[in-house]
Amino acid sequence: IKEIMQRRSRCRGDSYYAARILIITISCAAVVVHFFFTDPLAHNSVQKTITSKSKITDLPLVNERNNDDATTPSDSATKEKKPDGIEKQIEGVDTGSTLNEAIITLNNTSPSTLCRQVYFWGGGKAGSSTLYFVLTQGPGGGGNPTNTGPFVRGLPKEPCQGSQWKRWEALTKDTNLCHGGSDSNNSFTHILNGCPRETSVQYARKAIALSDDPKFLMLIRDPVDRFVSFLNDEVRRFGSRMNIEEAAKRPSGLGRRLAMQGEALKNLLSVVKDPKQILIIPMESISLNAEGVIDAIMDHVDGRRWKRNETEVMNPNSLKVNVGSTDDKYVTLSQNTTEILRNKFRQDVQLLESLVGKRFSWSSWARNEDANSTGEEEEAKNEAWLVASPASG
Repeated sequence: IKEIMQRRSRCRGDSYYAARILIITISCAAVVVHFFFTDPLAHNSVQKTITSKSKITDLPLVNERNNDDATTPSDSATKEKKPDGIEKQIEGVDTGSTLNEAIITLNNTSPSTLCRQVYFWGGGKAGSSTLYFVLTQGPGGGGNPTNTGPFVRGLPKEPCQGSQWKRWEALTKDTNLCHGGSDSNNSFTHILNGCPRETSVQYARKAIALSDDPKFLMLIRDPVDRFVSFLNDEVRRFGSRMNIEEAAKRPSGLGRRLAMQGEALKNLLSVVKDPKQILIIPMESISLNAEGVIDAIMDHVDGRRWKRNETEVMNPNSLKVNVGSTDDKYVTLSQNTTEILRNKFRQDVQLLESLVGKRFSWSSWARNEDANSTGEEEEAKNEAWLVASPASG
């Protein structure tokens, strides 16, 4: 009897401890579940995982926000989402799937939505502002809501260095900014960096580090006209009191660097893998055939062309920007100072033409004509062209 009583006592003790362990386990599980579905950090973690793999339909497009909010998706839009409704907003996922099943499905099926990157290369004082607004705001440059172009609107125009470059880096990694290549309005596929000042090897390397295949647009202008335009801009827009005629005799600084287009192209070609990543655009081409230039740019960047009925109404002359003060007259140079500048830029123009493989309509002053050239060869050399990629790297 004593032995039987001892066995019963041990059984009751084992049951008692087993029951306590079970209760503790259930309590811990309940705490974890409660934390997961109520803690905002847990919510954000789940939604970042899903957002990086899919389109969330109610996240606002960046072009609908101002520039200060253009780097990341709206935090408020993310915080307002409820975990139990996430599955219903994801394309291609069964609405009855669990959250983990949805994440697994997205990992296996959703394509990347990173924007394709396009950069201006040293475009200052050659129509870069005009071209930027045409590309990002549509024909007429007025933010036409029917714009079907590929470039996201409403981003900072000139993310060259510092904090603006950091914002650009964030945009290149934002998976909610571009939404594929469909033909619907506002279905953007590209972002455009309109920095007009950078021409260095270091800047080119920074751009290429962000993308395997970035595209570059290089506007070209007679370097004498370009440098004089820069000096006038300093006076008319920024209040400099320099004597333009005298300053032009000693080109230096940013104005000189923008005018040295052969050197700028050489820098870029030393970094890019393929010269076809670069599109050379003579400034005069935009005035001669704006629609043709825009179509060529879209083809170059693998972007969607505008509809013809939209491009037909584009008037580039109505898009002039950076015109300066009306109180200061635009200064032109004397013939003597013009010749001084031409002598300083002559070798660079020759370098530019050798890299492009074509001659420019204004460049006759920069080369020594070959006395043995036939009329046919000369005609071929001066054949009109709209845009081109460099002939060599």
